[in-house]
Amino acid sequence: MAAFNDYLKSLREQKALDIGTVAKRIGVHRHTQSNYEGHRDPPIDYLVDFAEVVGVSFAEILKKRLDYSKANKEAAKKAISSLNTVNSTDNTVSDNSLKYKTSSELLQVKLGELSHTAVPMDSTIYIDTCNKNVTPGAMYGFLNPMTGCYFAAKLVLTDAQLKLVFDNAKRKDAEFNIEGGSNELHYVLKTLGLLGRIIKAELIF
Repeated sequence: MAAFNDYLKSLREQKALDIGTVAKRIGVHRHTQSNYEGHRDPPIDYLVDFAEVVGVSFAEILKKRLDYSKANKEAAKKAISSLNTVNSTDNTVSDNSLKYKTSSELLQVKLGELSHTAVPMDSTIYIDTCNKNVTPGAMYGFLNPMTGCYFAAKLVLTDAQLKLVFDNAKRKDAEFNIEGGSNELHYVLKTLGLLGRIIKAELIF
């Protein structure tokens, strides 16, 4: 894991950022940041935020983590190959091709994963990335950080649980226990790749 820790350190240094600055932006203690660059295995929610701070795709950091892991070489190679394959398929919208409507600041993307039954596969969805409040019955767009593909789901939030509702026989709903309040909820949604609320969706033939 030391090689991966060194990789994180090199990404920070390439951006000319000191440990304290990165720690503050991510919301961790300076000592914690130092440990993640030294010997400690950083959690996924931290890596999501770190990728954003240093301007590197989360998928790229995941590839490095797999490359430097103690996993069986064949398994790691297969996982990395899978990430590369998914990122190059036609149903994935690359970061360079994302379109913003300047008038309404909507993000326009194409769904590449099975989603809620109300939004068919291959639909083009328009997302208000500024609206990330969990509203009952509203549909939200997500970017799967593991595959690089977009999907849509409804969110149900209670005092102790967050649920992604797909209402789809081919895709099970996902449930997450929220024990740390709004701070933990924020990290769960970020790790899931929440982009924002879907304003409209259309299927172009």
